[in-house]
Amino acid sequence: MAMGDDKSFDDEESVDGNRPSSASSAFKVPAPKTSGNPVNSARKPGSAGGPKVGASASKEGGAGAVDEDDFIKAFTDVPSIQIYSSRELEETLNKIREILSDDKHDWDQRANALKKIRSLLVAGAAQYDCFFQHLRLLDGALKLSAKDLRSQVVREACITVAHLSTVLGNKFDHGAEAIVPTLFNLVPNSAKVMATSGCAAIRFIIRHTHVPRLIPLITSNCTSKSVPVRRRSFEFLDLLLQEWQTHSLERHAAVLVETIKKGIHDADAEARVEARKTYMGLRNHFPGEAETLYNSLEPSYQKSLQTYLKSSGSVASLPQSDRSSSSSQESLNRPFSSKWSTANPSAVAGRVSASSSKAGSLPGSLQRSRSDIDVNAAAGAKAHHAAGQAMRSGRLGAGALNPGSYASLGKTANCGKLYSVFSLVSVKSEWW
Repeated sequence: MAMGDDKSFDDEESVDGNRPSSASSAFKVPAPKTSGNPVNSARKPGSAGGPKVGASASKEGGAGAVDEDDFIKAFTDVPSIQIYSSRELEETLNKIREILSDDKHDWDQRANALKKIRSLLVAGAAQYDCFFQHLRLLDGALKLSAKDLRSQVVREACITVAHLSTVLGNKFDHGAEAIVPTLFNLVPNSAKVMATSGCAAIRFIIRHTHVPRLIPLITSNCTSKSVPVRRRSFEFLDLLLQEWQTHSLERHAAVLVETIKKGIHDADAEARVEARKTYMGLRNHFPGEAETLYNSLEPSYQKSLQTYLKSSGSVASLPQSDRSSSSSQESLNRPFSSKWSTANPSAVAGRVSASSSKAGSLPGSLQRSRSDIDVNAAAGAKAHHAAGQAMRSGRLGAGALNPGSYASLGKTANCGKLYSVFSLVSVKSEWW
């Protein structure tokens, strides 16, 4: 019973994936527990040179995380091979498919088979017509590798898929459509190397393989029950709107609008932030649909969207009505110029009367009120001015006063001076 337990433990924890022989397991003595790795002494010499997936502890994803730079380095960090004929290429691809389709093969053999696909790409396999035929046969094997329990196999599968997308572009449409759902299943994985590898592979596919059939695969995950999946899905959707041309998105414009609207209402705060980012990309492609989406939001969500767009410096992404109101408010909040200084009240009164006369001649659509003018003072000045003109036309000729005699006085002072002149004229007339 104890020997059986030792054997199963060795099967699960073996670092090189090779099962021990029955003879060795029968005489295996359990090693005492130590602070170090208890299986270091049993490691094969060839396994010591394998890549270390946990070396990037300082990266954004934490310990074990990988990023796109790691992928780019791994694209060409493979054994060099040469292709001499189409027949040789077909035989090599058939052997690779056989190894990857059977998960009973050792994990290091499967990882090396994935690397060999990249070696073929570097050697120019895409120039052979038979390569694309065998590539479609590899779809199932690649999906199985991306589902593997070994993180190293999953990492190599994601790197290989990303390399295929980078080299083949839209010719990798069938393979991308087949592998993307499996890659999304890696996003919520607790193992950082698996989760970050899946995310990096999806980004490479979005950048290099612009196939409209991928859009529903991404938007459907924007409503996933998993919060990390929703966050990443809106991030991928934002990247898609930045990288793709409008003609590739037209068939799914309605789906994009509905997905972004749901994201703005998402229960998770980070998912809402990512959804607001996608609104900017949507407006660049479909301005009318974006404005309709904005108008359909509740005022609180409109305000949140406006705040985000203004903070990111994207005022041009605001709807037209909001841009005009924003500019009007800014013009009203500007400080007065020196010409409108309160140190010269006569100039202020003169400009009030001039502006009121101009406003009367403008059409109603061009008139606007100014909140920085005292309406009561303007009305009083206008009334005094009208009363003075009426008295001047009734009792005093136009040549009785010297032009400009009281130009420096305010309207109220002018009216009082006029009354004094009227009294003086009446007294002189009685004396004569």
